[in-house]
Amino acid sequence: MGGKGEKRELIYRIQTDRSNIGFINALIESYEHVAIVRVVDKKNCIMEVYTSSDFKEETEAILESLKKDYGIRIKLLGIEERPLLPPLYPSQSA
Repeated sequence: MGGKGEKRELIYRIQTDRSNIGFINALIESYEHVAIVRVVDKKNCIMEVYTSSDFKEETEAILESLKKDYGIRIKLLGIEERPLLPPLYPSQSA
């Protein structure tokens, strides 16, 4: 893990049913600037949810809500953590 206060990129690898992929994608991306989603394995219905350490709690709450409030089966396959890349253009920095 990084030093205290260092921003990190978190990648949640999840598996669900094919019929839920579109809904999960739309719901997560409706929370602008929290996380983005991509399907990495259509055959096995595996998705990755990308967020930063700043939005870890929000992202985990969304995933939990999908299970509890919507009854969607989500299996967490793993969480990858790595240093957050710097912005491509200096004007993008906070």
